[in-house]
Amino acid sequence: MAELEKTLLFGAIIVCAASSILHIVGWIFEREKVFKAGKELIGFFLLLVTGTIAVRWHYQGHGPYITFYEVLLSNVWITTAFFLLFTRKRKDLDSIGVFAMPIILLTVGAVAMSPSQISQLTPAYKSVWLILHITFAKLTYGSILVATALSISILLNRAVDAEKHGYIKRLTEPERADHLCHKLIAASLMFASVMIISGSIWANQLWGKYWGWDPVEVWSLVTWVVYGLYLHLRITYRFKGVPAAIYCIIAFLVSAVSFFIMPYVLNTVHNSFMFAK
Repeated sequence: MAELEKTLLFGAIIVCAASSILHIVGWIFEREKVFKAGKELIGFFLLLVTGTIAVRWHYQGHGPYITFYEVLLSNVWITTAFFLLFTRKRKDLDSIGVFAMPIILLTVGAVAMSPSQISQLTPAYKSVWLILHITFAKLTYGSILVATALSISILLNRAVDAEKHGYIKRLTEPERADHLCHKLIAASLMFASVMIISGSIWANQLWGKYWGWDPVEVWSLVTWVVYGLYLHLRITYRFKGVPAAIYCIIAFLVSAVSFFIMPYVLNTVHNSFMFAK
């Protein structure tokens, strides 16, 4: 079963890479059929990731949410599904796949490079609060990744002359992209709030305290504050356009530090189960 999991994951990486290349080539060289082929591969990629998760779930006995490998793998799934649902009936949003798919490719590549040891689900982790904590963490990541892709499209729209470079015209209109980015970040802040609260309740059940100033906890709070500040600036000072897009990209980097880098570089209670010791 483990070999089947590796085969499906390898296939997913190949398909994701092909989708990324076709998106970029079709967009820049204005080849509609090539671009459409890249979009159609996303569904196949999601199917392969779903198969990878299903196989691991079957032989491991629980969902993919304990080790770092599993966290990244499930992040890939939710982000891809989120992207497909978000762009399903909105042709003007197809172009953000040019930016979203390469980011997803880097993530699934990190999955392949992470230790894939089997994790045992102890009674302490059989909690509805843990499931809520993890689910809303995935929703947070999915929404901010799509918002980041929209922010990149805004910057390109403003920086490149569409009359000289026709492929820019395919990007979502900056005003619409900015509006959608605002909505996605508002949603991500709500998701992150539930993530932090449910995680605190679970931590109290497990360790007897709601908050322990663990580095991952602190950086999750920092990420929440960063996106909260965006909404404050947006509502109070009509913060939008290029400055808001730059802010969103920087905020995404902060969230990446919180979710993926802190567990690697610091000793936290999270890496006691995310990484094999």
